[in-house]
Amino acid sequence: MLNNLHLKIISVLIAVILWLSLVTGEFQEISLYVPVKLSNIPEGFVAVTDEHLINIHAKGPKALISEEKFTDVNIEIDVSKMKPGYTNSIINIEDIKIPPGIQVVDIQPAAIEIIVDSLILKSMKVAPTFIGEPALGYKVGSVNVYPENVQVKAAKSKIDAQTTVETLPVNLSDKRDPITYSIGMKPYEGIQEYLPQQVEVFVVFKEDIQNKSFKTLDVAPAGLTKGLQAKIDDTISVTVSGRVDLLEDDFIRSELFPTVDLDTIRTKGKYLRKVRINDSRLLKVLKIEPAKVRVEVMNEEILRD
Repeated sequence: MLNNLHLKIISVLIAVILWLSLVTGEFQEISLYVPVKLSNIPEGFVAVTDEHLINIHAKGPKALISEEKFTDVNIEIDVSKMKPGYTNSIINIEDIKIPPGIQVVDIQPAAIEIIVDSLILKSMKVAPTFIGEPALGYKVGSVNVYPENVQVKAAKSKIDAQTTVETLPVNLSDKRDPITYSIGMKPYEGIQEYLPQQVEVFVVFKEDIQNKSFKTLDVAPAGLTKGLQAKIDDTISVTVSGRVDLLEDDFIRSELFPTVDLDTIRTKGKYLRKVRINDSRLLKVLKIEPAKVRVEVMNEEILRD
């Protein structure tokens, strides 16, 4: 019995020593960003605030602060007695759910504006949003959304003047084939629920066709009678349309072959002949300047000399 009494006394002494070490030990300050929770919202109403995180400064024994994770710290504000409309609510230390032994020394901001408003259901048009760029040479051809409208349950004052709601971003990066995304809706202040919560976004891509002018393209003779040779000093400029990723100078040179038809020329001399360009599956020739070039025809022997 005496031994048990001694053990109890020792246990109490140890507990007192530990408590004193916490109380009298070195103090440490900590800064936290704490989420705001609005509680006891009356039925048929919604409560919102633009201040979602509050910065609090607290202090406590170093040993306690170093052990505490502070993951469950929050500020809970009771809105049950607030009237509809705007309320400037002062944050009290009692509103802060913080571990025992930690003392709050500062709150910023010290007060927040809370809106208590009636909850309404409104049909609103869906506007899809996008991130990323389609594959090079392609662009968005058409976009369809199903359903086109969603039911929005929200604070009346927040959506009275609003007619559309956006989706979360649909990623178009490097896409060229048709895609279908089931995507959620963007969160807005004051919106409590979407019905349905997700919509289908259908995107069809098409080739990104652009025009480009290309200068100093050489012209070659074609169909010249044997024994004759032609000299063409003139170059031409062409305007072509094609997929934007194909409108590179090297590709245009490799795809287009300007020529002049000389199969009716039988004698040497100087001629002005019309330029022709081969058909290309990937490029469309819109304009040739000049349309005709100067050609000097001479005997092969003269040209070699």
